[in-house]
Amino acid sequence: MPAEKDPSSRTPGRPLDPEVDRAILTAAGQMFVRDGFQNMTLPGVAAAAGVAKTTVYRRYPSTVELVLATILHLNTGAPVPDTGSARDDLATVLDFARKRFDVSVTGTLLAEEREHPELLEAARRQMIVPALDRFRTVLRAGIDRGELRADLDLDAIAHALLGSFFLSYLESGRPRSGWAGQVVATLWPALIVDGAD
Repeated sequence: MPAEKDPSSRTPGRPLDPEVDRAILTAAGQMFVRDGFQNMTLPGVAAAAGVAKTTVYRRYPSTVELVLATILHLNTGAPVPDTGSARDDLATVLDFARKRFDVSVTGTLLAEEREHPELLEAARRQMIVPALDRFRTVLRAGIDRGELRADLDLDAIAHALLGSFFLSYLESGRPRSGWAGQVVATLWPALIVDGAD
């Protein structure tokens, strides 16, 4: 059997199929959570995704690159709404986290921190910080409109909102639809300008 070519030596061909890429990243995320980084292989991901090994190697020459792409994939399509209502926008951002954040991946990244700190650092940079920044952006817009108090600690509120998802998940599993709105409603009186509704 001839040796497989080095993926980096391949010449550009047809554009990469986004459906195939999604299948690879989904399979990689599942394998990462189930087996951990040490037991994750590109051929194994290819088999789980139902594609040829060369298809994976052409996109991701190493397992580290594949995991980093998987982390970024988890954060794609995240909304930064601006409807004119900070309350509605905060609920929208929190509901995105409820639907899309995979706590299993976060746990695996923490478990791998000693051997592969670059993976957790990538998750912070590509997933956690952008998630917190979406809350900060909505809060700043609310302050600029005079809807929210100007003296709010944006970091503390962003941490409280995103942190509420992780703690709720750990206590009783992924929250149900409507949960995000309830969390924002509970915190809302502490955020608004006195006398505002």
